[in-house]
Amino acid sequence: MLSESLSRKLSKLEWLVFALIASAAILSFWALPTVAGFDGLLHVYFLDVEQGDAELIDFNGNQILIDGGPDSKILQELGRVMPFYDHSVDLVILTHPHADHVTGLIEVLKRYEVGQIIENHTPYNTAEYAEWTKEKSSIPTTQAQAGQVIDLGGSAKLTILYPFYPKIDDQEVLKNPHDAMVIFRLDYGNDSIMFTGDAEAKTEYKLLTSGTNLSAKFLKIGHHGSKTSTTENFLKAVNPVLAFIEVGKKNKYGHPHQEVLERLENYGIKYYRTDIDGAVELILDGQNYKIELGE
Repeated sequence: MLSESLSRKLSKLEWLVFALIASAAILSFWALPTVAGFDGLLHVYFLDVEQGDAELIDFNGNQILIDGGPDSKILQELGRVMPFYDHSVDLVILTHPHADHVTGLIEVLKRYEVGQIIENHTPYNTAEYAEWTKEKSSIPTTQAQAGQVIDLGGSAKLTILYPFYPKIDDQEVLKNPHDAMVIFRLDYGNDSIMFTGDAEAKTEYKLLTSGTNLSAKFLKIGHHGSKTSTTENFLKAVNPVLAFIEVGKKNKYGHPHQEVLERLENYGIKYYRTDIDGAVELILDGQNYKIELGE
């Protein structure tokens, strides 16, 4: 039979264990909404996938992944910003079929449950795009077209701005998939973000002359900061306060080009670079914004 003192010690120990478990449960309860994106804020992650593009939008549990970078590093990046138990993405947007945007998405389709895909069905004869086409065969896919609106609830919406035409089949086969880029703006309250993929000057000009409202507080710089994108007229039309450049360290293309950086600096636009800053998180409440840098 246990002694009275030993019994009291065990009783205290049991209460201590209970208290620790209860505290952990409370911490988990409060941590869960923040990690899972149920905090009422809009989170946009410009992920560090080296020389490629990948962005994740998370708003009240609705997750949209734009492009996936050149390899499986996207899985590491998603694992860092998404809860460990979350293996689904509501919507994937492929801006165009180049390998530095689509290859990582193939890995995402293999490991995540994807609800829907939006892309421009650009004819493109590469092994990566063929594998992408195979992997997405059972997932509902929508042809991107200007004017489409995706309602995220809570005054947040995503509007497709380009391509203008309904189907690529109606056009001549493009030599450069950049000319059929999926471009869109994300609006939340008084804030907006322009996502340009690898759009080049030709496409920027089409947008400028179309009468489309291009104004946005934040800009994802086109084509990793290449001199073929972010023309002065386009930059003036968007008129952002902050810009984000997704680019790999010491890449062979010389991205971002100095003339683009100088253009941003001349207009007083602060910018972040994934090759220097790592992954960048933009947090919005519809009025204010906050920047957090990843690892």
